[in-house]
Amino acid sequence: MAKKLILGGGLAVLIVVIVSWYGVKTLMKAVPEEQRSETVLRGNVEIKVVENGVIEPLKKVDVKSKVGGRVNKLLVEEGQVVQAGQALAITDPEEIDTQVAALRAQLQGTEARLASARKNSNYQQSQTTTNIDAVRQNAESAKARLDIAEAEAKVQPKLTDQNIQIAEANLESARSNLKALQDNENLMVESTHPNAVVTAQTAFDQAKAQADNANRNLTRQRQLLAKGYVAQQAVDSAETDTGVALSHMREVKDRLDRIERTNKLEENNLRNQIAASKSQVHQLEVALEESRTNVTPLTKKSELASAKAAYLQALAQLASARSGKTQDAMRTDDIKAAEAEVSQIQNQLNTNLIHKHDTTLNSPMTGVVTKRYVEEGEIVTSAIGAFNAGTSIFQISDLATMLIKININEVDIPKVKVGLLTEVSLDSVKGNIFPAVVRKVATSALGSEAGGQGGGGGGQGVVRFPVEIRVNKTDKRLKPGMSARCAIIVARRTNVLRVPTNCVHSEGGKSYVMLVTSAMKDGKSVETATKREVVTGLKGDDSIEIISGLKEKDRVRPNPFTGPARKTIDINMGPGGGG
Repeated sequence: MAKKLILGGGLAVLIVVIVSWYGVKTLMKAVPEEQRSETVLRGNVEIKVVENGVIEPLKKVDVKSKVGGRVNKLLVEEGQVVQAGQALAITDPEEIDTQVAALRAQLQGTEARLASARKNSNYQQSQTTTNIDAVRQNAESAKARLDIAEAEAKVQPKLTDQNIQIAEANLESARSNLKALQDNENLMVESTHPNAVVTAQTAFDQAKAQADNANRNLTRQRQLLAKGYVAQQAVDSAETDTGVALSHMREVKDRLDRIERTNKLEENNLRNQIAASKSQVHQLEVALEESRTNVTPLTKKSELASAKAAYLQALAQLASARSGKTQDAMRTDDIKAAEAEVSQIQNQLNTNLIHKHDTTLNSPMTGVVTKRYVEEGEIVTSAIGAFNAGTSIFQISDLATMLIKININEVDIPKVKVGLLTEVSLDSVKGNIFPAVVRKVATSALGSEAGGQGGGGGGQGVVRFPVEIRVNKTDKRLKPGMSARCAIIVARRTNVLRVPTNCVHSEGGKSYVMLVTSAMKDGKSVETATKREVVTGLKGDDSIEIISGLKEKDRVRPNPFTGPARKTIDINMGPGGGG
């Protein structure tokens, strides 16, 4: 009984195996290619270039601060809409406020020195003009006396009362001139020169104190930098302040030395004039006394010689007085130096006031905050520094116009032109097409990409060209960073007769199809394929436009497969076996 069961089970299994083998072999047999046909229908024929890319805004800006330092407050968040000029963040202004206060104090000191230099210059010019006028009058008087002496020496007339009056007038003029010179000396020695020295010495002491203070601040900032308490910008600013203070101290010291030398020169010059004036007074006193006595030819000769000497002396004094113009020029130079110092400090103050304004970071454009790079309390570097590009704080994007950047294979790039219609689809918004256009086509390639998609065999690189696609309309569903599929419509024919591309073949420059017709034979429908010439239009990616030669609903047979032989699977012998 058991043997019968085993024999019956084995027979059943054998029957199942035989049935399965015939079923698989039947399924594996390919339907003959010539038995298939395609129907001529109306539709669209298109040539597309398809690539994937990432959505990004057409315009986006990384916002950086012009001033480095600690971020005190962030005023906006990611995703927030901001307007052009709106405040975005505030950096710590304490250090800049300190610099502004120090520069304002320096500016007040330099403006005071400028005012003093102008007063001294005006006084010097006034004194020079007065001295020249007085000495010129003396020279004119001496010339007049010389002319009279020469005339009297020729005729040797007796001295008249008129001559005595002239001698007395000359003596009185010389005495007045002597008194004026002595008064100038007293004013110069007791007031003008001491005041100038005191002013210059005070300026030097102040400049030296500022230089010492700046040097101490530099040392302190370096120590704080070494401990990490301050930024490098604080040390750079302290070094600049120290250099300015030392330069200013040297300029003030040079001015003090120049004033002392000038004072000595002016005092010696004035003393020489006083000595000459005293000598003149003495000579005129002697001449007046002699004029009151009898006049002799010898006396006239003596008077003539004295008049000549007095005239020559007056000319020398006039030349000496005119040399005071040099002192006027030196005073003018002092004014120019003081004005330059005021201008320098004012420019530094203006620069720091601009930096103070820049501690508030404003949006350069209207848009949406798409990124925030820092947190409150972090240290940022300036965007206008010489050693780095600065720290980005926010990214502002204009989401009104979006674009997709793609890289097109060099094989397809000749087809792509600016302005071509593009259909954009997103994995995140399935079933929706967003119309777009080609905005820009690069004129040079990115280079080779080893193993890139669409490349040739053998691992050769693919040369690609950057292309920008602009989405026509704003859509809130389009967000930066999304992946997008871009189909660039190179050519399109709508609602035309079309057949699959594998149904048309060319012979002798003409196009043909195998038209399938049906006829009844022996009560059965028999299909016949007839070669027919057709006129084709646009050859699309998967179909060809038929202009003439076919009509809608006609059927055509695909071209025979001309590729390598297809392998079959034989149940008994394996792949490629017989049977």
